[in-house]
Amino acid sequence: MNVQDVLSRLTEQANLSLVIFTVGLLLCRIMPVLVFSPFLGGEVVPVEVKMGVGVLLSIVLFPLVSDRMGALPTNALPYIALLLKEIFIGVSLSFIINVIFDAARVAGGLADTMAGSNNAQLYVPQIGQQVSLFANLKVQLAVVLFLTLNGHHIIIETLADSLVAIPLDGFPKFSSGLWPFFDLTIRVFADMLSIALGLSAPIVLATFLTDLAMGAINRVAPQLQVFFIAMAIKPLVSVVIAAMAIQLIIARFQQEFVSMLEMLKQALKLLS
Repeated sequence: MNVQDVLSRLTEQANLSLVIFTVGLLLCRIMPVLVFSPFLGGEVVPVEVKMGVGVLLSIVLFPLVSDRMGALPTNALPYIALLLKEIFIGVSLSFIINVIFDAARVAGGLADTMAGSNNAQLYVPQIGQQVSLFANLKVQLAVVLFLTLNGHHIIIETLADSLVAIPLDGFPKFSSGLWPFFDLTIRVFADMLSIALGLSAPIVLATFLTDLAMGAINRVAPQLQVFFIAMAIKPLVSVVIAAMAIQLIIARFQQEFVSMLEMLKQALKLLS
């Protein structure tokens, strides 16, 4: 074996190492979105499948970063710093994506509390929690709508845009400063309550009017046990109103998905 063969093998090994380092950084940005977002199936999907999807997405997105492999550090500390940066970006994106699904869970719990049916609990594998009946319905509806509207395709496009805005070998520049980005994050968290109230408004209003009517009946006929009557009436009223207002709830979900995507674009702009 001559010197040229040795140099060529060393070059191939170095290129392979850079590819592994690059894919590792891509996985650190992609996997938080896949792990924390319920649209992939939650705990129902095995970890091996999630890792396989993450590696597949890394291969798909690899051409966007292949020309910058030479700029990646191979020393331990700089590379660990880049890993932590990629995890931060992935968690930030997944937090904004998950706000709709968390709001759906809160909206369902609020509706069941007003209807008096919050004692019935179901396990939702997408979020790995025991939730009430309407919370299960709204979370499943949010997941189905998200996939029907090709939301997962838009998430992949957002990941690709993030690789252009914030390269693997660079750090977030926070072009507008640190506070606007964290202000956006706080606002996203605060919007979750307003979204939940909007999604649960028909049922909450109907059960409130039912309680108001039961109170009026109790003033007229105190001998009636309106508390026990309301326990039987309010779940029925909530189901009927939910069936009548399903189109409004779907339209509100679509509106909030659009707002969520705008928040994602704004977050990338503030990070770059």
